[in-house]
Order: sequence, then C-alpha cells, then structure tokens
Amino acid sequence: MIGLFLSVTAFAMTSAQYLPADAELDHSIPSPESVLGWQPGEQRIDHGTLVRYLYTLAEKSDRVSIKVTGYTHEHRPLLQLIISSRENQTKLETLRQTHLQATETKNPDAPLVVWLGYSVHGNEASGSNAAPIVAWYLAASRSEYVKKLLANTIIIIDPSLNPDGLNRFASWSNANRSRNPVADRDGRIHNEDWPNGRTNHYLFDLNRDWLPLVHPESRARITEFHRWLPQVITDHHETGYDGFFFQPGVPTRQHPLTTQSNLDMTRALARYHARSLDDAGVMYFTEDAYDDFYYGKGSTYPDINGGIGILFEQPRVNGPLINRKSGPLTFAQAIHNHVRTSLSTLKGAWELRQELKNYQYQFFQTMQQRSAKAGFQAWVIGDDDDPARARELLSVFEQHQVQYRALSKEIKADGLVFSPGHAWVIPVKQRQFGVAQAMLETRTDFEDDTFYDVSAWSLPLAYNLPYARLARVPATTQDSKPARSHELATDAVAWIIPWRQLQAPALLEDLLEAGARVRVGTRPFGTGGTSGERKFREGSLVILAGIQDEDKSAEIFATLQEASVHGVAVHSSNTHLSESGPDLGTIHFKPVVRIKPLLVSGEGTRAYDVGEAWHQLDQRLGLAPVLVSLTRLSKIRLQDYTHLLMVDGNYASMNDDLKKRIVAWVRTGGILVTTQGAATWAESLCLTTGDCDKTQEEDLNESGEVEPMSYADFDNEKARLTIGGAIVSTRLDPTHPIAFGYREKLPLFRRGTTLLKASENPFATPVRYSSSPLISGYIGPERLAEMSNQPAVIAERHGAGLLVRFANNPLFRGFWRGTERLWVNALYFGSLVEKTNLPE
Repeated sequence: MIGLFLSVTAFAMTSAQYLPADAELDHSIPSPESVLGWQPGEQRIDHGTLVRYLYTLAEKSDRVSIKVTGYTHEHRPLLQLIISSRENQTKLETLRQTHLQATETKNPDAPLVVWLGYSVHGNEASGSNAAPIVAWYLAASRSEYVKKLLANTIIIIDPSLNPDGLNRFASWSNANRSRNPVADRDGRIHNEDWPNGRTNHYLFDLNRDWLPLVHPESRARITEFHRWLPQVITDHHETGYDGFFFQPGVPTRQHPLTTQSNLDMTRALARYHARSLDDAGVMYFTEDAYDDFYYGKGSTYPDINGGIGILFEQPRVNGPLINRKSGPLTFAQAIHNHVRTSLSTLKGAWELRQELKNYQYQFFQTMQQRSAKAGFQAWVIGDDDDPARARELLSVFEQHQVQYRALSKEIKADGLVFSPGHAWVIPVKQRQFGVAQAMLETRTDFEDDTFYDVSAWSLPLAYNLPYARLARVPATTQDSKPARSHELATDAVAWIIPWRQLQAPALLEDLLEAGARVRVGTRPFGTGGTSGERKFREGSLVILAGIQDEDKSAEIFATLQEASVHGVAVHSSNTHLSESGPDLGTIHFKPVVRIKPLLVSGEGTRAYDVGEAWHQLDQRLGLAPVLVSLTRLSKIRLQDYTHLLMVDGNYASMNDDLKKRIVAWVRTGGILVTTQGAATWAESLCLTTGDCDKTQEEDLNESGEVEPMSYADFDNEKARLTIGGAIVSTRLDPTHPIAFGYREKLPLFRRGTTLLKASENPFATPVRYSSSPLISGYIGPERLAEMSNQPAVIAERHGAGLLVRFANNPLFRGFWRGTERLWVNALYFGSLVEKTNLPE
C-alpha cells in the first residue's frame, strides 16, 4: 500500500539539490537536514529550530559569526549572521569602518556589503526556510567563486525578520499538514484562521515599521542597518500572484526623492535574477503591480539611505503543494526560488561591486547637492507643551541618524513661536538630508495616483507637533536631556496634571490602580503660586489630598512622585481656590472611574486594527486588555465591562439578539467605541426610539443609465476613488470630553472612505474635517469633496450610555501619536459626555 501514497517527503529535497551544481560542498559542515532531521521543504521550520541550526553552523564554520541584536515581544532572539572569509572574520570591525569611510571618500578596495533579509511576514515562510540553505552554501562551498566572493564581501543574513509571526505560522502549517499533500485551495491548510502569521505579536505589519520604529524588531534591525550601511538589501516575500516578482516596481510609482540611478542599478541587478529564473523555467515579472514609494518598507527604506533595496515576491504556498491557475506549485519550489534569487543577488552584486560602491558614494554626494538647492536651511519642531511627545519623535530621528540641535533663541516662523527649551532644529546640511526630507515633507502632487501603500506619513504631523521650514539656521546649542522635575510638595492639598502630556493617560491608569480618587476639570482654570497664575485647560487631572483613603495616600503620592521624576509635569497646589475659573471642589471637576474595556477581535475584525488597540491598551496605558472573539461575544456578560471596543471589520454576521443586547447595555450606561467599518455598522443599531422605523429611500439613477467607461481605465478610476492613506486637517471642539487636551486644529490620518452619518445633535461632533482638508498625500477630487466639513468623530448619548464613532483609525500603525488621545479620551472621559438635547 505504501506505493499508492504520494508522501509529503516526495516534495522535499536535500539542501545540496537547491544549490548550483558547481557548489563543491564541504560535507563536514553540517547541512540543514543533518541538524533538523528532515529535508527542507518537508515542513515549515519554526524559529527555535532555525536558531538551533544557525548556531550549529556558526560553531562548525570559521566563515560564520552570529549575534543576537535584540528580542521580540515574545522574547525570541533576533539573529544576525555575518558570513565572510576566515581572515575577514578576525577583522570585521576594521572592515566595517573601512566600508563606512568609503561612503564619504572613494575606496575601491573597501568591502562589498550585502544584506539578505527573509520573511518579514511570518506566513510568507519560504524565505526563512531558504535562509539556512543559503547560509550553508556560503559556509560549505569550496568553489573558487565563493572563495573570491567571501574574501571581498561581508554578507549579512537576517534569517527571520519576524520570529513571532514565523513561529505562529509554522505551528499552523505543520499542525494542518496531511501525509498526503492537499493541493486544493479550499483546504484548511491554505486558509489560516484569524489573525494568521503575517504579523508580529501585537498583529502589526513589520514591513510598514522601518520608518516609524514602533517595535523592538524594527529598532534592532535599523540599528544594525546603519552600523553596516549595505550596498544591497533584499526583502523576501510571498504573493497572491501566480508569477514570481522582483524589483524594480512600476517606475512612475517610485518616490520622487529616490534617485534615477537607484532605478538604473536595480534594473542592472534584475538582469541576474531574470537569468537565474529563465534557466530554471520559472514564470516571473517585473516593473508591474508593486511600487517603491513608502519609505517604511524593507525594500524602499534602503533607497533613501544609499543602498539598493530589492523586493522578491514568490507565489504563495501554505502547505506542501497548491494548485495555481498556472499549475501546481510545491513548497520546495518556493524555497528554491528564494535560494536562486539570493544567489543571483550575490552574483550580481559581486560582478557589479565597483558600480555599487560608486553608487553609494555618489548617493551621499547627491544628497549634499540637493540640500544646497533645497531653498531653505533647516526645519524647526516645537514640543506643543508636551516634551515627552517631542522626545519620542526625536528618538526616531536619532535612530535614523538624523542630526538635530536645541534651539537657543526664540524665533517666529509660519505664524508660530518656537522657544528655547521647547524646540529643536534639524539642519538641511547633513549626511541624512534625504531621510530627514522623507520624514518631514508634505506633498500633494504625484506622477501616478496609484499607491501600493500610504501616500503620506509626515512624522511631525503624526505626532501633532508644530514645525516649519526656515530660510536660515537659527542660533542653536547642543541638545541636553531634560532636567528632572522638582520634588512634589508632600503637604499640598492638591496635585494637578495637564492632560496634554503624552504620558498623562498612563499615569492616570496607575493612579486609578493605586486606588486614587481622580477628578478631571471640564472647564479651564488657573491656580496661584509664587511665580504667578498657572493656567490649566479642560481635561487636566486633579488629585485632592483630603479625599484620598488614608491607607492609600502613600502609594498615591509615590506614584505621582515617580511620574514627576520621569518627566511628567505634576503641579502642587496649597489651596482649592482658583485664581480663575472654577475652584477645585466644584461640580466642574468630575470623578474619573476605573475602566474595564472589552476589545472585540477574531474572525470578522481587521487584525491590524485589533493589534493597534491591544498595543495601546497593553503597552502604553498599562491596562490588562480583555480580547474576545466576535464569535464568542454573544456568550459574554456585557454588564461586567465598561466599554465595548470595536475596530474596523465586517459585523454583518452579528445576529439581532446580540445587537439588541448591545443596545440595552449602551442604554444602561455602556460605552461603545467604534472605528470605520464598526462605526458604519453601529449606525444600524436601534439606539434611539424610532430609529428602526425609518425606511431607506432607494438612490436610483434618474435616467437608469450608467455612463460608459473604457475597460482599460478601470485601474485609474479605482485609484481615483481609493484613499490608501493621506493626511487631512480637522477642526476640534476642545470643550468636548472626547477632545480634551487638544487645541482647535488637528492633523488626522485618513485611510479608507468611511463617512459618518451626521448627528442631529449639534453638540455631538467634537471633530470635523475642514473645508479644504488635504494636507499631504493623494485623495481624488470626488472623495475630497464628499468629506469636506463632514464629521470625523461623533459621540452621542443614548440613555445612560454613549456611542462614539470614528471615521478613521486614531491609532494608525501605532505611530500616529497625535490622534491616539481621542481614543483614550473615549475610554476615560466617555462617561463625562452629558445629554445635550435642547428643549423643544
């Protein structure tokens, strides 16, 4: 009977079979299968097994060194292999310095540096399964070509850019693997359960995090990137297309800041990939479907840092075998294609080494020339009365090697005032001008209106910080760390915390956990002191010493003091009397209660958005988040939770009984916070008497005819109506609890086309788009017109509860720090929103 079955092992190959015939392998160097116990392609490698093999390889080969560059959220090690000749391994630091110097002073003898990066999307696992084969080849081959290559090249291998996702997917695929391979696309192995293995622990796409640097995986990687500044860096993925893709992408969709010579060098390397895949009879394409626009991706970030980034997209296969439209594809074939293109990269880089060295040197010369013609000499960024938020952004600059200095004399620019101690200057004349420009610029004109990802990402706008361009570099001084805050007065009758601060919400949560009775000001007020009146805006937190439980007072004060030491502004007051506005004991200071939110997750919800909410609650607020699958929501006792958090998703499957339970929960005091698709869904709830009696009028075309269009114009028309990601301006009502801590204007990230049904209550819209909202990025004219002056956030009372609807995700990718407070306000201050129904 054995002969009747086609085993999974029939689709695997030995490591040697993946490699060139002239590899001349030294079999005393352990192959992957000799350590793993199975052949590559037989199953998915998990991260622990990958680590075990690579450490074994480094131990047995004097060509290989290995180090841990950091750890993931799940504390898996982030590994870096450096492969070069034995002689080079003894002088890596000298070679690194020689290479870096060659980016400023030409040196044809400096080493070539190539970085191979695999599987930033964990469920695109053929890359990480190819990595040990490539590493073994470089360690074990005794061919003259490999000897010459390693004598003059430093090869850096990042075997798993996303260990947590890789491990999650390996468990899924291996657990659903049958002895007899299932090629049917409907098979369970080809359709992962939510959230799948693409993302990291918090369900973030790490291939969008090269610029924002929200996660430890990205921060560790960017540190090593700038330590080595590779001439070539690869980014190995999988795709839903039938053919293998390699860059360049669509030429008209390359970012305007990327040089033409970058495209030329990418095309030169592409010829080597084409030759390798042609020889193997592999179907492929290039300069189509993908772009090189957003600098937060692994194949695009190098392009603005003097390197050549190359995206490889191998047709997807989740199991040992899958039926494609163009024929069956095995996992071993997918691995083989990544091995082929890894080796074609090395071959091309080696043969074009002088061109690549010259390109990198010339890149930095070009950036200097650009900076001289920029038309301005510096940017200035203020802290918006929140040093912590500014420091977070400055930390991102530092990690990207962007230089800045502290402003030392007050200046005015673009109608704004920037003061010493509260502003920093980024000079145009610096080595990292290209990156600085990419992080700070805004643009609304594009050669091509189609974008693979977002079209705008200006970081000062993301952090909601004031900034301006300067015609001249102002007086500056060396930046210094902020002085520690003063000791708090132990005999104060009250302590006041301005809510505008980035760290104020986490401090609030700590205080509530310590049992503090915290009140929030709903009106502006001012307190006296030796230096005059200090003014506070709506949202300021007040802790009255006299109303705290005696047994908790010490811990409350220690919490306040600890926060103050770490830079949170906490002000002491020796009286309840105010110099202006309401006194601290009035009804205008409302109690803030502990919250227990329930975050809906699972099938039907958008995993990225769930992850961003989870990350905000867990990492930034210090809350223990309760995640529940949408399919289990009907079994949950909603009364045990203060908030129901629903992100973008498809909630059409929710039955009427559950919807009625949610309505009843809201009416009795629950707070329902919804974003995008969930906000649209919430508009169907019968929260107000008579809502469900209304009928929707059909929107019929009067003529009954559709304007004919050319079939070839479909892609352009789709792009015109798609909002892939742009920055827009909004107007706020800072007296509304949802907008506490803000001024009257706020840049907001707009992705998707969700439009909120306007509220009939004139007091229920704390955030509204401006009349001409586009600040940066692409939004088609129709989409721009339909959102003009429309609501961006609506908060309406229904019975004793509240429904908050966000048209956009205020937690976008974890780096849109400027709008996260809107969502946080809905958590802590949602209960403060009062009924505002005017009398008949």
